[in-house]
Amino acid sequence: MSTSTLNPIDVAFLWGESDSNLMNIAHLDIFRLPPEAGPNFVSDLLDDLRTYTVATSPFDRRLDSAVIARALPRWVSIDAPDLDYHLQRHVLPAPGGQRELGTLVSRLHGIPMDRSHPLWQLHVIEGLDDGRLALYIKGHHALLDGVATVRLARKVMSNDPDERGRPAIWAYRKPGKGRTRRDPESGGSGRPAIPSLLRLLTAPIRGVADQLTGLQAISRMYSGLTESDMALIKPYTAPPSILNGPITAERRIATQSFDMNRISTLAQRCGGTINDVILAICAGGLRRYLAEIDELPEDSLIAGMPMSFRPKDSDDAEGNATTMALATLATDIDDVRERISAIVASTVEAKEHMSRMSSAAVMAYTAMLMAPFGASLVLGVSSRIKPMFNVVISNMPGPKEQLHYNGMTLEEWHAVSIPLDGQALNITILSYANRLNLCVTACATSLPHVQRVAPYCADALAELERAYLR
Repeated sequence: MSTSTLNPIDVAFLWGESDSNLMNIAHLDIFRLPPEAGPNFVSDLLDDLRTYTVATSPFDRRLDSAVIARALPRWVSIDAPDLDYHLQRHVLPAPGGQRELGTLVSRLHGIPMDRSHPLWQLHVIEGLDDGRLALYIKGHHALLDGVATVRLARKVMSNDPDERGRPAIWAYRKPGKGRTRRDPESGGSGRPAIPSLLRLLTAPIRGVADQLTGLQAISRMYSGLTESDMALIKPYTAPPSILNGPITAERRIATQSFDMNRISTLAQRCGGTINDVILAICAGGLRRYLAEIDELPEDSLIAGMPMSFRPKDSDDAEGNATTMALATLATDIDDVRERISAIVASTVEAKEHMSRMSSAAVMAYTAMLMAPFGASLVLGVSSRIKPMFNVVISNMPGPKEQLHYNGMTLEEWHAVSIPLDGQALNITILSYANRLNLCVTACATSLPHVQRVAPYCADALAELERAYLR
């Protein structure tokens, strides 16, 4: 039985979990069944999935139950997952619409993962009124991050609607997995060549340099800002907000989908990026929602934007490779054109700040930046201190082409994320097949009628179009 350690970010996700702070991330994938699908299609699909009794990394890992591992978590590999736990089937009650689907997924998202098993599950949901099938794929954030999950799902699916025999996501194997290859620098001798030895000897030095680079980046955010980079947002300067109060395990999930062409056109007109337009849409939706419940702060809300530094061509799906950038949402500005201009200036400076660091330095920077936030979660005081930011808004790139899984066509792909104590609302956008799919995940107890944020974001998009395209 092999073991492996967790990086500091993953450990923080484990230590910070509680009955209300559930670290579940998920995808809600809605498929159209193939034309030839008969009445036994779902049963046959489940029977096929149950034949995949061997899991691959990271799905073959559970937390070590040893006493010392409870303080210093580590993964242990397992021979086979218990599919009675990991694979579950649900039938929606009539009429099987979006309301019933949202209610079920909200309930499932509020159930903690059983740490005696690998931290993932696949829920197959039938009974949708339009005959489609939903897959809710849930995992713990310590096991993998959202970008890694998207990449894994993409590898399991196919561009060909007629292709069959695609594996279960937990059984996917990288091409060539298991083959032994010589290290090209070893010369086949079995001994490290000089370049490998040099890397081994200089690793501690590089580690210290990365730590210093990360520390310098944090120091720059608090002192020495010049006139050219005053748009850089400092951590823990967000205004108090109802979004940053205590939470319960009650979840509320709402979705919205946008045509990518609408977003791209606006990005060109306003001189920003697609991500800038997304932030402006969310800003408009949040501004309306908070004003409606008389909770809009006088100062602008601050968004925390998860940014992946996982290499684009990486097949590694284990753990997290994500940092956090900060940007203003300019919710204190009434004019939509002025609002998005302020957002653009803020994100430009945030990206410039991050671009000065290597991936390893970004990891060190993230660990130091998020340490107070992680400590407040572990201590259960996040909702009692000044928030690092007000709301997480994550934009994850997905495949541009239409995807299929064993004859089914993927029509909607939503990323379901994490509210936390002191961070009661999360907005995640996943792009897929020329659509931007927005998912609001929130604490239903602390934020009344929070599902309205999703349609209000759609209204905010229309408002931006009136400002720029008329």
